Amino acid sequence: MQTEVTTKLKMEGAHYIDASTKVYEEEENKVWAELYGTRMKTLPEQACAAYMEGLDKLEMPGHRVPLQEELSERLQKLTGWQMRAVDGFVPAQVFFDAFSRRTFPATVEVRPWEQLEYLQEPDVFHDVFGHLPMHTDPVFADFAQEYGILASSVDDEDRFDALGRLYWYTVEFGLIRQEGELKLYGAGLMSSFGEAANVFRGGPEIRPFDLDEVITTPFRIDIYQPLLFVIDGFEQLLEAVETLRKRWAQEDGQ
Repeated sequence: MQTEVTTKLKMEGAHYIDASTKVYEEEENKVWAELYGTRMKTLPEQACAAYMEGLDKLEMPGHRVPLQEELSERLQKLTGWQMRAVDGFVPAQVFFDAFSRRTFPATVEVRPWEQLEYLQEPDVFHDVFGHLPMHTDPVFADFAQEYGILASSVDDEDRFDALGRLYWYTVEFGLIRQEGELKLYGAGLMSSFGEAANVFRGGPEIRPFDLDEVITTPFRIDIYQPLLFVIDGFEQLLEAVETLRKRWAQEDGQ
């Protein structure tokens, strides 16, 4: 069995920051351009329609790191979501509360050249390129908010772990079947060309989405994922949150 890795990361315990005056150096823009160019060689064939449409709606630049204000303004007009800059991993309850208010905490840091393919720490490419386009889809955007609302109300460790696994196997590493073909929608797959390539060369076992299996399946963050789950539509994600909400309310006698 896999077990979650709880390695202390240098960017944990982060906070919201003011990124309005953030200026990216030439080297940082080159890293973004390299990552963007590499991913766009294959994403048009690999990514779900909602993600590719989201890139266009956000007018995501490929030659430089986008600024928070430009993307946040476009996103808010589309689905009511917005970005807020952070300097790393914000505490879980801060993160969930942000989701409940349709706010996505995104770091502004750029990954180093030597870690272009994968890193455990958050960076602007993962947070912005990986996550934001999906939040332009109305159904996914609603799911993310409902997830945040439910997660903000949880104070039981087992339930908290269950929600963490649901997030991992959907928002981060989710797959969807569209017109009979396997497509990516998870941010971890969008932002990592190595992880995404591993999916299409048959690396992970792929199973149909089953809520009970998802919330009881541990994961590791330091390896390519050996198991992923595929949904048939984003409505399944909304249904999953509602199922957990009702189940836990009944268990609590509500």
